[in-house]
Amino acid sequence: MRYCRIALVVWTVGFLVTVPAWTQALNDKNTQTYRDLLRKDLRTEKQSLVDQAMGLEAAQKAQFWTIYDGYQKALSAIWDLRIANIKKYADNFDKMTDPVADELANTMLDIEGQRTALRKKYYAEYKKQMGARVAARFLQVEATIGAMMDIQIGTAIPIIQ
Repeated sequence: MRYCRIALVVWTVGFLVTVPAWTQALNDKNTQTYRDLLRKDLRTEKQSLVDQAMGLEAAQKAQFWTIYDGYQKALSAIWDLRIANIKKYADNFDKMTDPVADELANTMLDIEGQRTALRKKYYAEYKKQMGARVAARFLQVEATIGAMMDIQIGTAIPIIQ
């Protein structure tokens, strides 16, 4: 039951993340306002999911969330890059050229590398501060949530023609 609830929330959040990229009619100010509201909701939902999945004792929670706040801030910056790349894709969808497709693909790969590097960095930090089991659990939870969001985003974006 717990995993079904987690999956439902992640799928919903994943869908919402793609909406700004496909709302080209919105001006930049409205898009930024929408993103800010979305991030607030996403952080609240994700924090609840992570908290449930981590299953930490009360004494461990404060330490975990102190570290996690840094992780989430860095991850938000990576998401900004991803959203910008998706927006560029949407802006060029009807007039896609090989150079633009190449740029988008390389940016996507760079973003994936940044996300992997970030997870490695925070895995090491959690391992140092809280032990390998907590660190591995953090990595597993983040990888699962990330994969579910990737699937949702991937199915919402049309394939390049």
